[in-house]
Amino acid sequence: MTSDPLLEVSNLSALVEGFEVTHGIDLEVREGEAVALVGRNGAGKTSTFRSIMGLTPVANGSVRFKGEELIDRRAELIPKRGIGYQPENRDLFTGMTVEENFRLPIWTSGDARDIEDEEAVVEDVFDLFTELENRRNAEVQNLSGGQGKMTAIGRALALQPDLLLLDEPLEGLAPVVVENLKRYIREIIDREISVLVAESNASHVPEIVDRMYVIERGEIVDSGDPEVLAENEEIQLLMQGGGE
Repeated sequence: MTSDPLLEVSNLSALVEGFEVTHGIDLEVREGEAVALVGRNGAGKTSTFRSIMGLTPVANGSVRFKGEELIDRRAELIPKRGIGYQPENRDLFTGMTVEENFRLPIWTSGDARDIEDEEAVVEDVFDLFTELENRRNAEVQNLSGGQGKMTAIGRALALQPDLLLLDEPLEGLAPVVVENLKRYIREIIDREISVLVAESNASHVPEIVDRMYVIERGEIVDSGDPEVLAENEEIQLLMQGGGE
């Protein structure tokens, strides 16, 4: 890992419809690191991610990626700088196939990421998500929930990011699908892609991440070893109430 954070979020406060929904968020992800942001419904996970991606306005604070300030950057430029994003609601391009969803980011932004071999990148994503191979020509609105999550993550990977933001990748899925997705996420980490994952279920993340932040009512209330925090009774009580 490098001495300087790959992603450094400092004193970040997000605005939704003019109201401040997060307050002074501080977190960081270092190169090669996997980090979780855990909190229940409405805690501020998605707002934090959307602020990083330039999709939600901020009242104050800083988001630095590889030393570059991202606040006030246009949202469409941020993936080109090396941050991939899987939204909570997937936001797939309906009417297009799984393969076309993987190719579209390369068509629009591949030059900025120095992607020269589109075919190799697309096949590499299918090599990771083997369950999607026989669905590559299926339109995305016809996918199962797990297949849709995999496609959203695969689309984010198609730009070969340095950092991947995963917003609730495991939420609402059957246990067997959750275990498969955990395995895929670990494979992504093994590829030396840094990961910041938001989850409402603290028990999902210790086997995936190196560190964990806990968010409640828009504020970071604890951080540290994910196994220790996941076993903390106060944190467990905090998680009750569902996922964001």
